[in-house]
Amino acid sequence: MKRLTLALALAASLVAAPGASAAKPAKAITPSANVLGNVVVQPDGTALVRARYVCGAEQHLWISAKQVASRRIDRALEQEGSSAASAAWLQSHPTEFVCDGTKRTQTFQIDTAEQGFGQLAKGMAWVQFCLVGETSFLSESRWTHVK
Repeated sequence: MKRLTLALALAASLVAAPGASAAKPAKAITPSANVLGNVVVQPDGTALVRARYVCGAEQHLWISAKQVASRRIDRALEQEGSSAASAAWLQSHPTEFVCDGTKRTQTFQIDTAEQGFGQLAKGMAWVQFCLVGETSFLSESRWTHVK
């Protein structure tokens, strides 16, 4: 009886302890992304892409901007493997971004350091912002102005 009373008292103290709470299940995070504004070419040939995004842990990011020689919209760039049709292709896998379920706005630099070629110029570019996780994939793609 003494053991039962001790066990009940211990259980009651855990329930009533201030600040003590039962572990809550992790809230499922739905990745989302929106490319904001224009792609801005820098004097050194790199470019800046601004985006608002939400992602969970263990996500990787890939950003790409492509243009054809005319710098106009060309639907061929919307296809898989379209870099062969591009006159310029800048891309990056940024590692300095935070995926913790919080909505964030950040500017990312893209270039040809990893892979790519040419230089973006004033006109239109096909921009892709992709969040890739072990069990998720999100791709925000759209035409945007290059300044």
